[in-house]
Amino acid sequence: MYFDPRLWQFTKGVRLRIAGSTAVGLLAAIFGIGRLALLGWLLAKVFRSEPLQELIVPFGVVAGVMLVRGFLEYARNMAAHRTAALVQVNLRKILYEKVMELGPAHFGRQRTGEVILSIIDGVEQLETYFGQYLPQLFEAALTPVLIAGFAAYFDIYIARLRFAFVLLLIIYLFSFI
Repeated sequence: MYFDPRLWQFTKGVRLRIAGSTAVGLLAAIFGIGRLALLGWLLAKVFRSEPLQELIVPFGVVAGVMLVRGFLEYARNMAAHRTAALVQVNLRKILYEKVMELGPAHFGRQRTGEVILSIIDGVEQLETYFGQYLPQLFEAALTPVLIAGFAAYFDIYIARLRFAFVLLLIIYLFSFI
């Protein structure tokens, strides 16, 4: 996992949006965990050979959870794209002003338009970083904690063990930043 503090400074003003996108992603993860638990419950009913009329409600609940999770993923992706677009507009403005401040003499024989086009292309490459990578970085750090919390409902000893390993994993992954 890579977190660049220099790029993070350009997210000023949209950090709340990144947090919101992360929260929607975590909510989608909760629905994903719920979907898996409900599918296990449904499969247990199927293996017990319960009548079809008793399986209609569990099928409906599983389908509903899957639809909500799909909607949450869509909402997260749209929020991520909007956030990335806001950061990119701000970054382009900063870079354009810097190029204009330096003036054409700074670039020697290179055309200023080509330099600006190159800068704009570089900013476009950052869309994935700002829109998807940053929220998913935080989700990746927090989702195991949610899973450990879910496991605590069933077995507190296993949950503590998982939580300890999650902390070690997070410390290990962030030590490379």
